[in-house]
Amino acid sequence: MNNQKKALLVALAVAGVSISGPMVKWSLSCGASPVMIAFGRMAISFLLLLVPALRSGRAPKKQVALACAAGLLLALHYTCWMTSLSFASTFVSTALVCTQPLFVAALSGVLLHEPIKREAVPGAVVAVVGAAAIGLLSMGGESGSLLGDALALIGAAFIAGHWLTSRAARRNLPALGFMTFVYGVTAVFLLLISPFAGGLAVTGKSLYGIIVLAVACTLGGHALMTYLLGFVSADVVSFALLAEPIGAAVWALLLFHEKVTLPLMIGGLTVIVGLMLYTYGEMKAGKR
Repeated sequence: MNNQKKALLVALAVAGVSISGPMVKWSLSCGASPVMIAFGRMAISFLLLLVPALRSGRAPKKQVALACAAGLLLALHYTCWMTSLSFASTFVSTALVCTQPLFVAALSGVLLHEPIKREAVPGAVVAVVGAAAIGLLSMGGESGSLLGDALALIGAAFIAGHWLTSRAARRNLPALGFMTFVYGVTAVFLLLISPFAGGLAVTGKSLYGIIVLAVACTLGGHALMTYLLGFVSADVVSFALLAEPIGAAVWALLLFHEKVTLPLMIGGLTVIVGLMLYTYGEMKAGKR
């Protein structure tokens, strides 16, 4: 694969991931509940991948248990993050949920005794300052919502746990079979959560948004990025995904004319810059 094709596919994957927030917000505005949006997204993705995934073979019981835990954490992530979009702007919510690398670092330090790399500390500090600024602005009524901010950050913590659990489960499992199994398990957990999270409310119009989430965001975004890891480095993917909040803000502006106040925009950009510095520090430390 030549470099131009790689760059085009990376850009398409980022565009697919970036439309996730706006599509969730659109589906919410059409009357769907957050848990139904997440359930529909996972169920459709599971069904589309099921046939090719059946060729992957069986997994050991330990990996199955870890994959189930990863599915539960992903279900909790979607429930919290998608609910946050009912209260916070698309840009702010997406920027805060993208702080999940910091939660991964924190959890790794506690659970795996792998402290954050010294080179990555400045970026982590900048990102935390940006997140704190968003919270303070929301408390001050700067067109934000402290509840929405908190739900996005809790969603970031859950997705961090999901990635750590997935990393442990994926050691002896093919990627396609693992992803498909986790998507199915996540859908089941979302069904169990639904009575406590607004139920499985859905409208005919919102189904269009849910289908876009499954096809464009899950398969055309995250799955495409997973495929591209066979051709580009993880560093390229990590940096590219940091453009997600900006892409989400552009989609939200184009689709819903949703604007973000300048102070919240500065807070969100501070988070993104901090995450870029953090990722660069991690890369630098890994090359020593």
